Amino acid sequence: MTGITTAIVGPKQRDPIKTTPLPKRPWDELSADFAGPFPSGELLLIVIDDYSRFPEVQIVNSTSARTAIPKLMEMFSRFGTPSVLKTDNGAPFNSGEFAAFAKKLGFKHRKITPLWPEANGEAERFVRTLNKFVHACQAEHSDWKVELQNFFCQYRAAPHTSTKISPHKALTSR
Repeated sequence: MTGITTAIVGPKQRDPIKTTPLPKRPWDELSADFAGPFPSGELLLIVIDDYSRFPEVQIVNSTSARTAIPKLMEMFSRFGTPSVLKTDNGAPFNSGEFAAFAKKLGFKHRKITPLWPEANGEAERFVRTLNKFVHACQAEHSDWKVELQNFFCQYRAAPHTSTKISPHKALTSR
């Protein structure tokens, strides 16, 4: 025996996730992320309203800030500029170009804790939902881009499990 002791290391324990308080109104606090790339090479820029769970999605060919900013601007032109946009620490959201965009429009860009995707849970969960949808379309040999609008009609009209009302109704009050 050499007198060397080895510590027994168990699995890392994470603290329980605390629920984030619901924003006070629709389209005030948003979460964003990218899904893909899919076999076509395309990606999806996903923005979720944290209040209503209403998803907005744009098909993109890149995760660059130069690509994301016009797509976000298109969404903001329809629904208004949020107070907060929460994202992961991906390259497009860490760029000076994106910081200038946030400053110009006057929203707070909140970056989640690195290596803790649960902090952006709404967007991360919807990424999984869309990935399943695209894989199901591929298994059925249907074009996911054609089926996407039908998917959104159904998703936005169905009561959400956490809010018990549809994302459309929560966003628009109708």
